[in-house]
Amino acid sequence: MNFDEHTWQGSAWRRIRHTLFCEETGLVYDYVTSRDHSRRFAHLPSPEEIALGFPNPCGWSTGMEDCALNGGFLLDLLRFRREEDSDFARLAAEGLIRCAEVHGMPGFVARGISPRDGRSCYGNSSRDQFTLATYGMWRFLSGGGVIPERLRQRGVTFLRSVADYCERIVTPANACNLMRLDGRPAIVSTMWNCAPHEALRLPMIYGIAASVTGEPRYYELMRRYAAAGLRETLTMNPEADWWDMPVIQMQLSLNFFAESGIAPELESGVRRAMHTAAAIACPRLLALLREAEEFDGDWGMLYDNWRQLPMKVTPVTLAPDGGSALFGGKSYLNPVFRDEYARPNALLRGIGNYLATIAHSDDFPFPETLLERTARLLRRIDFSRCAGVGILPLLYGYTAVTYHKFQLQGEEA
Repeated sequence: MNFDEHTWQGSAWRRIRHTLFCEETGLVYDYVTSRDHSRRFAHLPSPEEIALGFPNPCGWSTGMEDCALNGGFLLDLLRFRREEDSDFARLAAEGLIRCAEVHGMPGFVARGISPRDGRSCYGNSSRDQFTLATYGMWRFLSGGGVIPERLRQRGVTFLRSVADYCERIVTPANACNLMRLDGRPAIVSTMWNCAPHEALRLPMIYGIAASVTGEPRYYELMRRYAAAGLRETLTMNPEADWWDMPVIQMQLSLNFFAESGIAPELESGVRRAMHTAAAIACPRLLALLREAEEFDGDWGMLYDNWRQLPMKVTPVTLAPDGGSALFGGKSYLNPVFRDEYARPNALLRGIGNYLATIAHSDDFPFPETLLERTARLLRRIDFSRCAGVGILPLLYGYTAVTYHKFQLQGEEA
């Protein structure tokens, strides 16, 4: 499935490939702040800022917050494009592998790597980075493309190292937390005894390691958590205040179990949960489409330098008495984006994530008229000017729903 250069898909793809992607690190960054190609990443944190954990140990809002997550989406998108064995796919896979090696803590999936020195990274990762990076690497290795043997082995080592890291670190003694590179507790990093949408992340990581290595100990680790994780997932409340990122990650965790067949005894429950996830996504997709159709701002507005934005303290880091705003000895200040560019990026990202959630549920109907409505909206946007990475999940979701709901149906007919 190639994107014609004259379509909105082709324009969005070129923006991802040639603007948001960095050849030197093999990573997709979150946004650009200049139309000068050589200056597009000038806002990214310096190695000194990263070493200090400034403005926060996650790199939130700095432009290198979600590189590992972005790479996971990218590798699966390349599978839909039938480019899983392309030179670009190899660069993207190497970027993810680098995230788990560059800091000297094998298996810790850093959020991103500074292009300035090719090694600096923030010390607080997250469930989301681990989830998408491992899912994307599984897709890369299992997609059927011809991958150089050395890179294949590096990819397998990456997945094994992530599972080994989780086995060693995600323990009751650490409150089942992924921890930071400095050994202190991490925010947004609890992998077990967590919310329903997060409950299959850890067993998925072990299951992926089992599927690519065949090693019994990973199967045992997966079995230790998978059935309980699915039971917890099935307790999700469809009426809760869902947003797009948790929904798609839950769906992809479920989809691994559905497609790999690694735990056939869970298949019925997995399919039921996937249908529920799609049912959660559909009305939210419609709401975002309506909002996007009414949006009268600039879809291509450049982001500001995060250092010049107001910053707020992350509420969960506040001590109960309000007397301290440190978590694990670090300050978690978060630059606050202006709505003028944050909102259009969030709309595109959300539409894509909800589309992808629906696409992965085989038995959930998706009318072609809704796809046509989405396409009409997207044809109005000049993607050659878009500054945020929301276009990556957008293109991923649109391509996934086209492939699963219409292309495959046409092939079967």
